[in-house]
Amino acid sequence: MNIGLNAAQARAKSSQDMVVFNECTAIMKAIITTSATGVYETYVADATTMTECTPSTTKIGTVNAPTVTVGQTLIINSTTITLGTSGTNLNAIVADINDAAVTGVTATKDAGYLVLTIVLSASTTWSYEIGTGTANTGLGFTDGIYVPPTPTSTTYFSSWQGALTDRALDNQMNTVIKYFGNLGYKLNRLTNSATGKTFRWHVYW
Repeated sequence: MNIGLNAAQARAKSSQDMVVFNECTAIMKAIITTSATGVYETYVADATTMTECTPSTTKIGTVNAPTVTVGQTLIINSTTITLGTSGTNLNAIVADINDAAVTGVTATKDAGYLVLTIVLSASTTWSYEIGTGTANTGLGFTDGIYVPPTPTSTTYFSSWQGALTDRALDNQMNTVIKYFGNLGYKLNRLTNSATGKTFRWHVYW
């Protein structure tokens, strides 16, 4: 009588997870899109668990139902946004921020609080800055440079490079490579030069 899983079965089971599925789906989507143009190779360098290089972070104001006076400012990554153009309540604040079209910044609201979603550019370090705007106190923001958690993709990179020993991550990456190999593709990992600490998939056929 067998009880539980043997080592091979356990490894196979852990590989059949959503990370591997989503990774394979993203790569296949890139293949289909690129092959339609007559090109025989493509890259996946972002927007997956293993390759993410432009992580998204959230900044939530600490003041409920904030208001501003006309002309007050919010400064994000050195870009000054003038508030009060659409009105002075939270809905107007959200509209003014979005109308300013600051790269990577989207404003929403949640339970009466201002929420900023910030997509960080691919870089060797990830951070964003809230400048000394005149609306900071009223919105519940403090000026400063903020460093969000490092994306998981850096862990996959470290495991690939041998700086980290993690058999589970290695097995996930190898499963993706094997999947496309079985379909006749060649799939390699290349260092993403924009970050130096994430990789990009290179697939060719």
